[in-house]
Amino acid sequence: MFYDLKLDDKSYQEIEADAIFRIPAKCPDWTNYNQSDPGMTLISLLSWLGEIQQYHISQIGGWKRQKYLKLVGISMLHAKAACGAVSVEAPAGLSGSQFALLRGTRFFAENMIFETLKKEVPHPVRLIGAYILNGEVPKQYFNIGNDLEKRMRLYPFGEEPQAGNRCCFVLDRPFDTRGQTVVYFHIRTDYEVTRNPICKDFIPLSELKWEYQSKNGWEELPVDFDTTYGLLQNGRIGFHLPKEMALDKEYGAWQIRVTLMRNDYDVAPLIQNIYFNEIEVRQHHSYCDYEDFEADAVVSQGEEGKYSVKSGMYLAKVGQTELYVRKDDGFIPVTVAGKELAPDGDVIISFFWQTEGEACPTCRLAAYEKEFFSKRLVGVGKGYANQEYRLDIPNLLYDEFELMVCDRQDGRFYPFRRVEDFDDCTPEDMAYVLEIAQNRLLFGNCENGMAPDGEIRLLRLRVSSGQAGNIKAGRIRKCEEYPTLLVRQYRETYGGRDNETVEACYKRLRRELKKINRGVTYSDYEKLVRQTPGLLIKDCKVVPVTADGKERGSLRENEIAIVVRPLSYRKLDTRLSLPYRKNLEQMLEQRKLLGTSIRLLNPEFVGIAVFAEIVIRPQFTDAEAMIEEAVRAYVDDQSWEIGKPVSGSVLICCPVCGRQGPCPWRRRDGDTAIL
Repeated sequence: MFYDLKLDDKSYQEIEADAIFRIPAKCPDWTNYNQSDPGMTLISLLSWLGEIQQYHISQIGGWKRQKYLKLVGISMLHAKAACGAVSVEAPAGLSGSQFALLRGTRFFAENMIFETLKKEVPHPVRLIGAYILNGEVPKQYFNIGNDLEKRMRLYPFGEEPQAGNRCCFVLDRPFDTRGQTVVYFHIRTDYEVTRNPICKDFIPLSELKWEYQSKNGWEELPVDFDTTYGLLQNGRIGFHLPKEMALDKEYGAWQIRVTLMRNDYDVAPLIQNIYFNEIEVRQHHSYCDYEDFEADAVVSQGEEGKYSVKSGMYLAKVGQTELYVRKDDGFIPVTVAGKELAPDGDVIISFFWQTEGEACPTCRLAAYEKEFFSKRLVGVGKGYANQEYRLDIPNLLYDEFELMVCDRQDGRFYPFRRVEDFDDCTPEDMAYVLEIAQNRLLFGNCENGMAPDGEIRLLRLRVSSGQAGNIKAGRIRKCEEYPTLLVRQYRETYGGRDNETVEACYKRLRRELKKINRGVTYSDYEKLVRQTPGLLIKDCKVVPVTADGKERGSLRENEIAIVVRPLSYRKLDTRLSLPYRKNLEQMLEQRKLLGTSIRLLNPEFVGIAVFAEIVIRPQFTDAEAMIEEAVRAYVDDQSWEIGKPVSGSVLICCPVCGRQGPCPWRRRDGDTAIL
């Protein structure tokens, strides 16, 4: 770690006295040490300069500390907007109507703004009920009704899942074939062992098959994405209906079902709630935003030189817009000829451009709030080095800030990229540094980073409340675009954070350095096993390897043998499933020492016979039950650590107080239980 070195350790008087002390050794002919001597005056001046240098060298500013952090490969975390979801529904009388929520549509929790991340077209679907089938035999029906806030306890494949079990979901209306239907599943996760967060390389523990009921019977329902990883954690599943669903005559409703094709679950998945029409929102306020359109997205309007683009941005609908046509590496501004709404809710913006025999142009559309349109200009670059501009906008999101600069010579706008510093920039690099703490914009010195020479325009700018955006459920209640829309927020928002300070970054660095990322000792391997993504590891133990090589074919010295016991719904489960083994091997192979091989062992359970001679007082009629309970509690398989030795002395139980081991209340006579 970094040592607290004090370089300013001498005062001016000490530096001067030390220099005078060295004069006889360096220059014996110098004998006049009075202040009137010009040499003494020079020594005093140099001593003063030395003291000033010491002072400044000893001072470590914020930017220097950030350079030290960069040397060890870490940087400060920037503010992040909180994420959440809302469920929307049209009011009574309009429940069957379709409405589009464009990207950036605003929802409000009092004065706090949450915006949608993409265009959404909610389709009003409600879950009526669900029933479980073991094979083709119905086992249990759950009448859920239309109360989405009711707590569910639905084991879709039973409390002891088996391959072939399935669950059917009964809906009040069919999925829409015109778009994607997203369903949120709230899965139980509060077990005695916490499931580690699942990463992208996770190997699923099961294989599910989704189907829907059509006029031709049950057909496969394509899954676009599944963030639950087979109903293991909370998440969304996106479906795309290829054909129209058919009404089930028996239930008078529409159905989808899921079948468990392969079962390697550690615990039976428990669905606690299902939400339809959930829309992802993020706690930020967009002052301006942009999107690019490739040539195939630019439509000719028939009239010569007239083209149009179709945008799904909310700001493009309600705010001011600017269009740019790409020419080589820059963008040329063009005049917007008109703006109209499309039937699907998007905004169509038209413009004129003479292509001169070329293909349709590539365009960039920038949209601004009406009140912010006049503030889109940050400043005008003069072409000189180290330009600095103040941004009078608090709570900026670092990753949601982009701009472009006009070149005076050709009149085109060129995008500048954001960098942490100019250390690696060349004179041709169009880059800038955004300092959030000082709320300012910096450009290069013409050697490290190009200096702007022209207008500096904002393209994207968002602000957020950071950690304050993590709010409780039920606070997001209204939509700006559709005031009559029924908005429900069933879960709290999460993930919002403030800008990290230098001191907090150093503390995080210390925590990161203490984390186990490589397997060296037995303890390291055990911690790595417990950290395997997506698994519920109840216990694990590295088995010492002997060099004997005879008894039971013991392992080589460069081999690590690990006994792993996962949490399981099966009693005394003695096997590691194939997906568990693959996930563990994938985790350990990347972190083991070179030349070391890993062997995963199944836990083995052995029986214990207890023989005891009990001497008790006659009045303790329940002593037998107390002793049996104490012995069972001691060897309980739920709390027993792998490899723990059995100690007979610990099994001694006092019938007076029921305690195990030495008892301060027991007397040294025949009133004790002796094992």
